[in-house]
Amino acid sequence: MKYLLIACLLISATHLIATETILLDFESATVPASVSSWVNYSKTGTSASTWAAPNPGPDAINGTTGCYKIVKSGQDPYWTGLEVTLSNSVSITSANQYLHILVYKNTNSRIAITYTPESGSQSSDAWQANSTTGAWIDYMLAIPVGTRLKTFSIKIADGADDYYFDQILLSSVATTASPITIAIDPLIKGPVVEGWGASLCWWANVMGGFSDVKVKTICDWITDPAKGLNMNIFRFNIGGGDAPDHNHMRSDGGNMPGYKASAAADYDWAQDAKQRKILQQLIASRIEKAGVNDIQLIGFSNSPPYWMTVSGCSAGSVEGNVCNLKPDMFDDFADYLTEVTRHYHDDLGITFNYIEPFNEPDANWWKAFGGQEGCYFSDVQQMTMIRELYQKLEGKNMLSYCQINANDANNLDNGLNALNAYSSAGDIVSRLGLVSAHSYGGNNRVGLANWAKNNNKKLWQSESGPLYVGTTYESQVMIVADRIITDLRVLKCTGWCDWQLGGGGDLSNSWAQIVSNYDDNLNPIARNTNYYLRAQFSRFIKAGYTIIESSANNSLAAISPDEKELVLVISNSKLYVQNYSVDLSKFSGFGKVVQFRTRAQESLGVKNSEDRFNITGNTFNYDAQPESVATFIIPINQGTSASELKDNSGDMYFSGSTLYTNFTEVGSISVAIYNVAGQLVETKNRVPGQGTCQFSLKDGIYLIHTNVGAKKITKRAVVSN
Repeated sequence: MKYLLIACLLISATHLIATETILLDFESATVPASVSSWVNYSKTGTSASTWAAPNPGPDAINGTTGCYKIVKSGQDPYWTGLEVTLSNSVSITSANQYLHILVYKNTNSRIAITYTPESGSQSSDAWQANSTTGAWIDYMLAIPVGTRLKTFSIKIADGADDYYFDQILLSSVATTASPITIAIDPLIKGPVVEGWGASLCWWANVMGGFSDVKVKTICDWITDPAKGLNMNIFRFNIGGGDAPDHNHMRSDGGNMPGYKASAAADYDWAQDAKQRKILQQLIASRIEKAGVNDIQLIGFSNSPPYWMTVSGCSAGSVEGNVCNLKPDMFDDFADYLTEVTRHYHDDLGITFNYIEPFNEPDANWWKAFGGQEGCYFSDVQQMTMIRELYQKLEGKNMLSYCQINANDANNLDNGLNALNAYSSAGDIVSRLGLVSAHSYGGNNRVGLANWAKNNNKKLWQSESGPLYVGTTYESQVMIVADRIITDLRVLKCTGWCDWQLGGGGDLSNSWAQIVSNYDDNLNPIARNTNYYLRAQFSRFIKAGYTIIESSANNSLAAISPDEKELVLVISNSKLYVQNYSVDLSKFSGFGKVVQFRTRAQESLGVKNSEDRFNITGNTFNYDAQPESVATFIIPINQGTSASELKDNSGDMYFSGSTLYTNFTEVGSISVAIYNVAGQLVETKNRVPGQGTCQFSLKDGIYLIHTNVGAKKITKRAVVSN
C-alpha cells in the first residue's frame, strides 16, 4: 500500500517526535481506499458526496477547498455517516495507533468513530460530544496495537447540517495539535478574589433534613480550605412561601417555606429549619476548618409571600412577564425581607452582608403554578423595590452590616441593561453595595466589567451551571469549568457562585457536586467528578489572591497576597491531548511544583492525580489530557521581606490595629483585610475616606484591599499592637 508520511511533528523539547501516516487527504483524487456514505441507519441511499471532484468546504483547511461533504437533512433517522475501506489493511503498532479525523460542523452534534479489522467484527460506537462549532475539530480514536485495520466509519448524530471531513491519518500520539505557550505576567493584574460559593436553594431544603453527621460531613466538604471546596460565599434563600392549598412546586426542595403565613400573622421563626441547619453548620465548619469566619452571605428572594402576589401563587404571575407583587405591597415586601434579615442578625448572630430583593427578575418564565418560586420585575419596578428596601434598611439602622445587592439577572447582557437603567435614574447606584448577574448566557462581559469599574462597585457572578449546554456529563462539566475561567478573566468578577451544590440522583448529576438519593435519607452521600473539577479552582485560588495575566484563554493565573505562591489552572475541553509550554520568565526562584488534575471521565476523584516536579530554567511543559482541568501550585521568590512591608505612611496604613485613611476624593470606602494565607480576616463598609477605623487584628502581616473610584488599591501592612 502506498502511504504519505509526515515526520517531525515536534510536541515539545521533552517529548518524542510524532510520525503520521495520512490515509485520506481529499485534495487528491488518488488515495488507496474506497469511500462511501449513507443517509440512514440501514446504509441505503446514494453517496452524499462526490470525492473525485473536490467538494467546497467552509475553510481551506489544506490551502484548497477540497474536503468530503455530507448533508444531513432533518428527516434523516438518527445518524448518517462516512465509511472508508482501505485497499490494503494497515498493521497498527505503537507508532500509528491513533486514528485522527478532522470534522467541521456548525451544530452541537455528536460524532462516533468505529473500526473493523481485516478479520473480525466492528468495534462499538465511540460517541464523542463536542460543543465547538464553526471550526475544524480533531476527533481521535485509539486502535489496539496488533489490529490490522481494514475499515473505519464516522457517524453523525443529532443536528441536521452540512458536515465536512478532511485529513484522516494515523499518528503515534493522541494529539495532532501544535504546542501552545502560556506566558504569565504578574504586572498585569485583574481582580482580587473574594471567594467561591453557591446558593443554598434548593438542595439545603432537602439535605438539611439529613442526620447531623451527614450534614457536618457535607458542610466540611464544602468549606474545608485544605481538603474541600474552600467555599465562603453563600446565597441564603428568604422564601416567600406558597399558598397552603397549592401542590405544584418541584420535589427536590423547591417548596421553600415562608416566615409569615398572612398579612395578619406573626412571624414564625421555626420555619425553614432545614436550610437554616445547613447554614449554621457551614459557618461552624468554616470556623473549624479555616480558623476564621470569613463567610459572606446574601439573603435573596425568589418571590414575595403568596399573599402579597397578584396571582396568589409564589411561582409567578399568570402572564410570566408581569410583576406578581401587588402595587401596594412593595413597602410590605421590603419590610418582610428586612425583618427576616434582622432576626438572623439579632437573634441568631448570623449576618447577611447583602440582601437581594429579586432573582432573575428579567425572566418571563415565572408563571403561576410553576415548579419554583419566581417573580418578574421590570427595570422601573426593580428600582422602586430598591428604594423601598433601602428606606427600610436605613430606618431600622441595618445599613452598617447589610447592603443591597442587585440585580441577579438571568444573563449578563440583561444584567448590564438593568444597571444602565439604574445609572440613568440617578439615585439607585449609590444604594447598592454589590452588583451581580448570572452567566448562564449573554456575551457582554467586558461591558459589565467596565460598568462595575466605572461605578466603583464589586461584581459577583452569583449563579451559573450547565443550563442548555452540552449533551453529555463530561461536556457539561467542562463547559462550566471553561465558563469559570472566562468569567474571572473577562467579567473580572471577585466572587463566583454555583446554583446547586447538592443534588439528588447518581454521580452523573452535572448540576451538583455532592449527590444523594433524595428519596432515601439512609443512602450514602458522595462527591462526583464535578466536585473535584470545582476544587481545581476554589481550593487553590483563595480569597485574597489576585488574578494576573495568562496568555491562553483557557488558562487562569493568580498570585497570593504575599506574592510567594503562583497558581495556574489549565482547562482542556478538547477530546485530544494538548501540549502546553508555560513561560515563567517574569518570575524567579521556583520551589517544587505541585500539580493536581481531574479528568471529566474519571469519577469520584479516584483518578484525581497529584504530581510534584522541579522547574528547570523558567519554563515547563505539560500534556493536558482530554476533558481535564489541571492546577499547578508554584512557589516563587516574588515577595518582599517583612521589614519592607511596614509602611506607616501614605493614604492608607495601620498603627496598631487602627487603620488611618487619607483619600480626599471619596467620603467612605469598603475595606477588606486578608492574611498572608489569602484568608479574609475582616471587612468593614463605610470606612471614612479621611479618618480612622478600628480593626480587631492580631500581630502579623496583612493585605489591605479597597477601591477608590475606579482605582483598586492593595497595600501590605504589618500590625504590631
